[in-house]
Amino acid sequence: MEIGFVNFSQEELARKNKVLQMVRDQTAIDELGFGRIRDAFANMMFPGMSTLQRRAKYFAVMPSLFYQATKKNYNKVRDVRAQIVRWEIRLTDMLVNGAGNDENKKTGITGRSMLAAAKNDPSKFVKYDPTYIYMTGLRTFDMVKGDIDIYRLIFERSKQINQQKPKYKTSEEGEMSDSEDLSGLQQFFSVSGENYDFDYGMVLPLELTKKEAEYIKGHIVNSMKSMDSMLAYILRNNVEVLPEYDALGTIWQNMPEDFAEYMKQYRMGQRFSHLAYVVQLRFNHIMAIYNEQQEEADQLQGRIEEVLNQYPTDFTRQAIDDMLFFIRNHVTENTVISFCKRVVEQIEKRNWDKLDDLIVAREKAVKPGRNKLRNPKYKGEERGWPQMLSFRWNEIVYQVINEIRKAM
Repeated sequence: MEIGFVNFSQEELARKNKVLQMVRDQTAIDELGFGRIRDAFANMMFPGMSTLQRRAKYFAVMPSLFYQATKKNYNKVRDVRAQIVRWEIRLTDMLVNGAGNDENKKTGITGRSMLAAAKNDPSKFVKYDPTYIYMTGLRTFDMVKGDIDIYRLIFERSKQINQQKPKYKTSEEGEMSDSEDLSGLQQFFSVSGENYDFDYGMVLPLELTKKEAEYIKGHIVNSMKSMDSMLAYILRNNVEVLPEYDALGTIWQNMPEDFAEYMKQYRMGQRFSHLAYVVQLRFNHIMAIYNEQQEEADQLQGRIEEVLNQYPTDFTRQAIDDMLFFIRNHVTENTVISFCKRVVEQIEKRNWDKLDDLIVAREKAVKPGRNKLRNPKYKGEERGWPQMLSFRWNEIVYQVINEIRKAM
């Protein structure tokens, strides 16, 4: 029997640690049910974006992949799924080859770690494939229209196309013929106009072409579901932004008055982020005390005090009431709203024992049977420090904006 080990480079280790930290942050938020408010702010400011997404290229390529799939013949809907997966594997290979030897460029290519195995056995491709990861955005930006299951949609459109006698042939690959227009394809798919060979293609750069960038930008700024968002405003007005989410708070001084509503979204989101951050720090403090790690607990409490001193106006009952009122139409789960109100009341009084009791009770309610606080099953568990929320900006939003700007 052979025994081996994986030797990560420092770059790979850094990437792995970043992913693990993101998972820890996501888990910490959801342990207390804060995810509903976080997602409400993220969907308001940056609709169609997801923390699983990594590159803008997929928004341009995937609609064409679906559109071309309608030209195949299928016996069952599951045959469509198999075809899509085969092409996703081919797409992954094309993007990896397009990145060459530059490992940094390969960051964000979905499924590249499983590529070798998937080439031999498509069932070994990633569970969260590009279709799953990018579909919400594709629908939000009207690149794929309607809510019908994508595989069922392609199956039904394929039957329509293959039952019709073609009236005209396409003049160019990627353009729709009159017969396809009549079959209703234009009602469901909008393609970038670039040509992609998912059967035999070998190389596809991750960088956007100008045509792809214009296509993505056009859909974001014109779709009914995204046209009034901060994301669309930034793209429409070519607003200069920085990689750090906090930097958004500095651009408002040079912006016209119509940006004021977006700045209010940002500030209310920051208010929630500060509250969630302090509660997560206290969550870790409870664990540290239970694990008899007094030095760690003292450091956590010190950080809490720093945040409270830095943002004093965010930690009043009135401030949190205003934030919750602002987001009221997007969060229907009342227990998290009540939790926020009760939490800030104890923070305002600096009543740490009662705050701890609230946090412990909340985790038990959100994760019954799997709660970690003061649970002997999890005694000694290591836990990373939480991070301030960026509402998907750090994971994907800035990436998409930057890639579009570079291409245009």
